[in-house]
Amino acid sequence: MLFQTPLITSYKLQMAELVNIQRWLTSIMVKPGSLAEKVQRADQHYHLDHSAVIRGTDRMSPQQKIGIYARGYIARLLECMSAEFPAVKYLMGEDLFETFAKAYLIRAPSTSPDLYDLGKHFPAFLKASQPKNKVVGNQTFDLPVDLATLERAIAEAARIPGLESQIPDTSSEPDIFHLFGDAGIHPSPCMLLLYLQYPLIDFVRAVQHDEQPDAPPPAESYVVVSRKNYIVYTHTLLPWQWFFLKGLQSTGSYRKAVEDAARSSGESTDSIMADLVLWLPIAENFGYVYRAL
Repeated sequence: MLFQTPLITSYKLQMAELVNIQRWLTSIMVKPGSLAEKVQRADQHYHLDHSAVIRGTDRMSPQQKIGIYARGYIARLLECMSAEFPAVKYLMGEDLFETFAKAYLIRAPSTSPDLYDLGKHFPAFLKASQPKNKVVGNQTFDLPVDLATLERAIAEAARIPGLESQIPDTSSEPDIFHLFGDAGIHPSPCMLLLYLQYPLIDFVRAVQHDEQPDAPPPAESYVVVSRKNYIVYTHTLLPWQWFFLKGLQSTGSYRKAVEDAARSSGESTDSIMADLVLWLPIAENFGYVYRAL
């Protein structure tokens, strides 16, 4: 077996060199600064010479080639951001959206190989980008944050593991399970609850259909995003419905969820229990909840 040792050592050295080159190129693409500055810093940090790594030609220098690749890389990521946040892009306009998206990609570069994770922190980035001297009560800057939050939730609901392969669909079966205080009602794992300062569902849908909606005025909005049979649903809920689902998520108890909904919404427990008789089958049909058999 000793004769294999030089081959193994050589292979490990080649892999280590490849990883170093990958990190070198990634730093050039995602770090701020001019291309010349980024190439110089990367060369120094990773102990490489870009002219030795990238072969130049009579028509194009190694640095020019790196620039083409870096611009293409950012352009591809901007396309992905635009696809995930079309309503935010529509609201801001293309130029302003790309300004924020580029700043986000530079300050919070993705460390995941999956493009699905690219926009994960964009709502928080927009929130952190709000002016520090924002006038209290002025919600103008909250609109793009709320939009990004909703659009990211829609993307997440499409990918979160759901019930399709786990729980049989019983929503069409006649039953009175919702009449009992604790009858195996569970929140769907792919249900997301959002409290927003703007009613944005119709706005997002209009943008998705290539319409040109006006931005809605501020108004608190209790939103649920869910998936059932691979279809993503977004709906506005009444406060007691939202608080019931929130309580069900946090406690796992039907009775405690009813109590939480009553306490938070100001509705009576009896009123909520009565309304649940009609509403829970709807909630199950849209995948907010399911019942264990």
